[in-house]
Amino acid sequence: MNLNWLQSLLLGFVSGLADILPVSAQAHRTLLLEFFGVKSATSLMALLLHLSVFAALYLSNQGQFIKMNRARALARVPKRKRRRPLDVRSMMDWSLVKTMLVPTVIGLFLYKYVRKLETNLLTIALFLFLNGIILYIPQFLPSSNKDSRTLSRLEGLAMGFGCTASILPGISTVGTMISIGSVCGVERVYSLNMALIVKMFMMAGLLVYDVLGIISGGLEALSFVLVVKYLVTALLSFGAAMGGIRMMRRFVADHGCALFGVYCWGLSLFVFILNLVV
Repeated sequence: MNLNWLQSLLLGFVSGLADILPVSAQAHRTLLLEFFGVKSATSLMALLLHLSVFAALYLSNQGQFIKMNRARALARVPKRKRRRPLDVRSMMDWSLVKTMLVPTVIGLFLYKYVRKLETNLLTIALFLFLNGIILYIPQFLPSSNKDSRTLSRLEGLAMGFGCTASILPGISTVGTMISIGSVCGVERVYSLNMALIVKMFMMAGLLVYDVLGIISGGLEALSFVLVVKYLVTALLSFGAAMGGIRMMRRFVADHGCALFGVYCWGLSLFVFILNLVV
């Protein structure tokens, strides 16, 4: 069953926004498809939704990538030949990202084993409740200002495992990494920026799964109207993701993620009741 225009656009908007906000995009996609009477999105739709969020994350972090690449290039130049000082902060940021990517890659390999949980409403309800707890805990901790210059490799790995946990439907990549960062004493905005970078690599891995799914299962019959609908949906998802990134960067510094935790608890209760009804 194909989605109509309104359903498709709503899925694109919610998916793009929820992929950035700490509320679990997979849980929201599953719920929307449940209401629409569809078991899952098509392979092409999933690919375009993931691609739109990947593009938003890349564009929003492009300046940071440029700094890190310049620092890495300059580091390969002998010290006596350098015309400007080495950007040590960007080098350390890149080192931290690489540390976080180790558990992220592990999570991507494990993803295929937990995909069957994505349509289980009871499982989603439980993980949404857990996600709310994860988001709320930092409110009881004192704020700090650690970044890559003072973080240990072990703390970086711990934040990376927050991304690994997000393969579970109901657990948010961004929210879990920010919360683990808060436990480690990392400044919230810095945690958010690192989480968005790692999330981008996570989305790249999911794109590989999408392409493999298309290769193995093939594409459904496409028409011009269907392709246009998919592209418009992807553009809306991209816009929602960009808006979510801007909102999070303004909101997290002062308020953290506790309100999103309360939202996840409410949604968890709703999903639990829905599981009893259907």
